[in-house]
Amino acid sequence: MAGLETFSFSRVTTFEQCARRYRYRYVDGVREAFQSIEAFMGQQVHAAVEWMFQEKDAGRAPRVDDAVRQYSATFDRAWGEARGGLKVIKQGTAVEDYRRSGAEMLADFHRTRFAADRLETIGLERHFMLEIDEGRRFQGFIDRLARDASGVVHIIDYKTGGRPPTRFGGKDGDQLEAYAVAMFAETGADELVLMLEYLRNGSTQTRRIRRGEAEETARRLGARIRMAAEANVFPPSPGTLCDWCGFNDLCEAYGRRSR
Repeated sequence: MAGLETFSFSRVTTFEQCARRYRYRYVDGVREAFQSIEAFMGQQVHAAVEWMFQEKDAGRAPRVDDAVRQYSATFDRAWGEARGGLKVIKQGTAVEDYRRSGAEMLADFHRTRFAADRLETIGLERHFMLEIDEGRRFQGFIDRLARDASGVVHIIDYKTGGRPPTRFGGKDGDQLEAYAVAMFAETGADELVLMLEYLRNGSTQTRRIRRGEAEETARRLGARIRMAAEANVFPPSPGTLCDWCGFNDLCEAYGRRSR
């Protein structure tokens, strides 16, 4: 598959949300001026969750305090290395608010789900790559792949954002359904379990997907990739999320919206 244009789920949804941002990042190759503190905090929480399962798989049993200590150390180190490129956007909030929020999410996750988890981990930050459309490929990283006692594989994604849905679906659901396409392509499984773990409020959304359903998902995903790949105009989509966009200093549409 060398030389094929590669798309991630994030790349596809960036085009759908704002074609101008897509152009800056993926066509022009411009680096964003900043990263939001929300995205930064989410990365540190994900790294701590990965560490917890690595420790568990190694036969150790990390306690709540161990997990929070690990998270805090990596947060502080990464903040020191990247603080010039990070930005707090919400008025009335500070870095320490996000540091504390991440620690609270991690502690709650440990107490309510990690300690009781009986799934066998078979992959963390599991990378996949497959050809999905003519001359193009789709790649991603699965937070955790695990197997239950009956042998069914679970595709698990950990979310740190707010306002989780009341049922499986939306962009988060689309993402895991797209990842299922890759796992069906790699394995002989007839069924997979998709799990969205929302760490902010402690909820879990699940869905079972069968191989036949994934064929339609693959068709839709290929069409979405094709639309982004073949676009030649990239209009902006100004809205409330513009403040979080690291290209807003370049975009002439920034500020053209009601606040």
